Amino acid sequence: MNNQLEAPLPAGPGLLLGRERDLSRLMELLHSGCWLITLRGPGGIGKTALALHLAHWVQMMYDHVQFVDLSTLRDPGEVLSVIALALPLPAHGGDPGRLIREFAAQQRTLLILDNFEHLLPAALHLGDLNSGEGTLQIVVTSRAALHLHDEYEHPVEPLALPGSAVQAASSPAVQLFVRRVQASRPSFRLTVHNTPDVIRLCEILEGVPLALELAAARLRNYALPDLLAQLRGPLGNLKADFQDRPERLRSLRAAVQWSYDLLSGNDRDIFECCSLFEGNFTPAALTAVWGSADALERTEVLLDQSFVQRLETPETRWKMLQPLRELAAEQVAHHPLARSWRDRHALYFLNMIEEHIGKWERGGTDDRASYLPHYPNIRAGMVWVTEQGQADLAYRYLCKIGFFWMSFGLSAREVPLTNQVLALPPPEDREMLLRALEVSTYGLNDTGQFQAAEVRLREMLTICQELGDRDAAAMTSLALAEVQLAMGRADQAWDRVEQVLREEPERMLGSFQTPRGRMNRPISRLAAARCLLELGRHEEALDYAVLARQYYREVSNQVFELVTENLIGQLLLHLNRRAEAVTLLLACLHKSVAQGFRGVTNAVLGWSLTLAAADVQDWNTLVQFTAFVNGPGWETSQSVSDLQLRCDLDQARQVLGEAGFQEAWIAGTRLLLPDAVALAERLVQHLSIPTQRSGVRPDLTPREWEVLALVAQGHPDRRIARLLNISPGTASKHVSNLLSKLGLRNRVELARWAIEQGKVLRP
Repeated sequence: MNNQLEAPLPAGPGLLLGRERDLSRLMELLHSGCWLITLRGPGGIGKTALALHLAHWVQMMYDHVQFVDLSTLRDPGEVLSVIALALPLPAHGGDPGRLIREFAAQQRTLLILDNFEHLLPAALHLGDLNSGEGTLQIVVTSRAALHLHDEYEHPVEPLALPGSAVQAASSPAVQLFVRRVQASRPSFRLTVHNTPDVIRLCEILEGVPLALELAAARLRNYALPDLLAQLRGPLGNLKADFQDRPERLRSLRAAVQWSYDLLSGNDRDIFECCSLFEGNFTPAALTAVWGSADALERTEVLLDQSFVQRLETPETRWKMLQPLRELAAEQVAHHPLARSWRDRHALYFLNMIEEHIGKWERGGTDDRASYLPHYPNIRAGMVWVTEQGQADLAYRYLCKIGFFWMSFGLSAREVPLTNQVLALPPPEDREMLLRALEVSTYGLNDTGQFQAAEVRLREMLTICQELGDRDAAAMTSLALAEVQLAMGRADQAWDRVEQVLREEPERMLGSFQTPRGRMNRPISRLAAARCLLELGRHEEALDYAVLARQYYREVSNQVFELVTENLIGQLLLHLNRRAEAVTLLLACLHKSVAQGFRGVTNAVLGWSLTLAAADVQDWNTLVQFTAFVNGPGWETSQSVSDLQLRCDLDQARQVLGEAGFQEAWIAGTRLLLPDAVALAERLVQHLSIPTQRSGVRPDLTPREWEVLALVAQGHPDRRIARLLNISPGTASKHVSNLLSKLGLRNRVELARWAIEQGKVLRP
């Protein structure tokens, strides 16, 4: 090409981050002869920067490359005139379209037309420029497609977010943020300490380049944690006085307001209705909330103009970027139909989960993992009816949402919402009240409120008796046994479970079974396995756990099948079958992560793999796993598993020292889930096959076995003395003798040895 005419492009747009594939695809399109390419995306997504990079990269392919900024133009009829005026023509009189065609006929020309979205009627005039000779190509940036026959649309997406802390430094979103922060704070670096906050910021801002740049500018005056707190409402807080930027790109609000102002009144209505959805949503959900089928036709306008985006999922799902949603939410607060829309929204998602759980209880497939994308809207519907005092709907929600809370590890977090529902007038339907109270116990257990859970479960047993519901009574009794285990009353818990097992044949008489009746069989076996684990009867516990897993498969309960696999892994560790145990636990971890079952994930990491880590004295990993999960219940629980965890943490503190322990703990709190999984994979990979522990029974007296059992349960010497009716000095002497006979150094090691050997019963 003979570049006799200088191509008037703005200065180079700087380093290209995360757009390499876009650039490669656009160059392919230009090479293939596409004459019109539209870079389409919402405001602030980086369309102009990408177009400028493209222009500089392909400049040598053309005799002339012309950049034309159309943002200040208001009359679509003037578009061709503005383009013609920008070209180095010898004369500008006459028809601008003819002048542009004649110019392009003499030299191969690329036009970059920036900000076309408010001039869409002029698209037809662009079509007239196509002479078919291939000497003119046009790249348009626009928030909306031009809808010309030969147009190629190229959606411009947000920058990629990191999948884990390890990947943060290579994430385009993180790279852009860090680079822009360094423009005003050269000393800023990505460190192990600030990486989690940087990742969280990029996630909140969804990888939108303009939002990241504006947030980076705010770090001139604010610390990163304070900036994160401001981003609960980024629309009003993100702004910067960039003198070389147009006004619409100096704040996030201005960028989205520019787009909003282009919408007609009817389009604004559907736009505001879409803002009621948390996260993504389906066409069916939007149609139900809008109230008529024309919602889909109206939404096509929003999709076309980048207000709503389609996700790359098997089923059609749409979403709004958060700044757009925030603006729409401000507007919808004053919309006359807002309350009706919210009521329909809440009812739609309530009906959805009731239908799903009903099908599963009638023998359908357990596909609750597929409802994880719906959960933000399910919860939003529950919050709405609760805040509006719609007690009947709120209790219906609570009865069903526990199915998801337990699965997704949300029970502890949702205790305040549960309490808000229970503060409403109780339903007359005692069965509904029973189910609501049952769900409330999940959160009480997970937050360590075991006494409150016991009181509530006994209240539930009274309701079961009123209803004459033996299946519900059995299930409630099993739940009470779980609480008794957490309170250190394993013998009472086992007695209760044994009674449920003895009564099972009579309850199961007849061909008809309730959903609770079908579930009681696997639940009772799981409860038995847990009790026997606490009592140190590991072989028996394993038999019950394997049976429970089989029964859970038969009733298609994927969550508790994994819960049971995790327990089997724990028991295998106790039985010195480490290779089998860690293989099973790692598979269980991968499956729970893939399905979004965070409750199971936390149990594998926080209780089972900590046991494996302690077994090989990998104290750093043990502390990180515990800190990552950090459930509120383990510090107060008196179960053997939690007592052992606390003993192992004490041992870790002794070995690592306080500074090393705190460093490991802080590192654990900063792990993202993929990082925790990678840490688990490294632990399993490096676990050596254990030397089998001696099966020779230590020569202990009956009294020493009693003392050993109480030490394993975490009792101090004075408590042991009271329980055995001996003096504290005698109790201490027994502990000293045990340490000497077993070759151990302290009572922490003694408790751990006892738990591992299963010697918590009298011989």
